[in-house]
Amino acid sequence: MATVVCPDVFVSHDEKDENLLIDVFLPGAEKETIRLSFTKSGFCVEARDENRDITYFGCFTLAHEVFPDKAKAKFENGVLRITVPFKKEETFEIKVE
Repeated sequence: MATVVCPDVFVSHDEKDENLLIDVFLPGAEKETIRLSFTKSGFCVEARDENRDITYFGCFTLAHEVFPDKAKAKFENGVLRITVPFKKEETFEIKVE
């Protein structure tokens, strides 16, 4: 029976503050086993490392709503890099008294 591991995830944004950059760490996983699904508020990822009998699985909520239909993903050296544009919200500065 495979060991199930929640992958480490690092989220940042690009220099133009238009896209979220999401790195999902899947050491030993095979690209062909990766399953990635998105909603406007989060994503789920699953992958397998057949050699060590490990299944990576996790679902994550994002701080910003995104445009899931515009997400792009690339897998290289054990890291799944996801780039997805996020919706900008109007912010208001609150005066502290």
